Amino acid sequence: MEFMTENGEEYILISEQSHLDEIINRIYEQKPFANQFKFSKRDFFIALLELLKVNHADFEKKYFYYDSLRKIHISESEFGYVWISTYGLIAKNKATKNRAVNSCLNQYEVISLLFKRAIEVIEDERVYNIDSYSSGLLSKLSPAIFHNLTFYIEVFCKAYLSLTGTQISHTHSLSLIYQKTVETMVSKKHNDSLFQILVLDPLYKFVDHLGKIPGNFKEQYIKYDDNPLDDTIILFEPEGLSEMIVILELSVDFINDYFYIGNKTHYLKTNVFQRMLEKADTEEKKKKIREMYPHLDNGA
Repeated sequence: MEFMTENGEEYILISEQSHLDEIINRIYEQKPFANQFKFSKRDFFIALLELLKVNHADFEKKYFYYDSLRKIHISESEFGYVWISTYGLIAKNKATKNRAVNSCLNQYEVISLLFKRAIEVIEDERVYNIDSYSSGLLSKLSPAIFHNLTFYIEVFCKAYLSLTGTQISHTHSLSLIYQKTVETMVSKKHNDSLFQILVLDPLYKFVDHLGKIPGNFKEQYIKYDDNPLDDTIILFEPEGLSEMIVILELSVDFINDYFYIGNKTHYLKTNVFQRMLEKADTEEKKKKIREMYPHLDNGA
């Protein structure tokens, strides 16, 4: 079998009967595998389905087949690639080929679910009864959010640094990582942009809080609850939680955009402060903009 790459897609080409026989033997010998294939002839694929007792016409109604007993999952994409897994249902591949970006995207899934769960819990009025199950959940959600939000900001910054080609020494110190991110943003001329005002600036409040925790605070110790002088609390208010969800959504959207289209992303369009001032049609609105973003005001 030949390993090929086409338009960024890696796959195994099945172009001979011997290639098909190899797949069939691996299935019958119960040697688990999960790969993406492309069949040079449709007949090869139909023959495989028939040997597995899968009706080709039935398959084409949904373009996927799953057998929970045999742990066989077959799915055909619109581009002609065929995914075959004998492990059962598993992830097809990693999100990207950039490990730092993958780490950011993975951690986003974790932290966003925690925030959404927190909102669900506080929408139940029983949460105000300290003897209730809902109230008890806050004791678990609070440290979980604190730990995972800290880690998310770390991997978000490292994903941005990776995409800019910036090296950073191995550290978990959020203050150092955030500072390096800001420095890189300025050196790459990514400041005065939506990236800065909608994503990076709002995260500073949390980073600043960590920097003020006494007792030689270490971010990597949060998961062990091993920072004795840390008395951080999470305020469970709908507005604050919803606001944080929006910031997280914008941050991961930026990373995705920056990964796929680079500096063309609208998040990096500069002079956003001046553009906001120009759109403000009254002096009162301009005054409010200056008060909201004083660090961007150069007297324009």
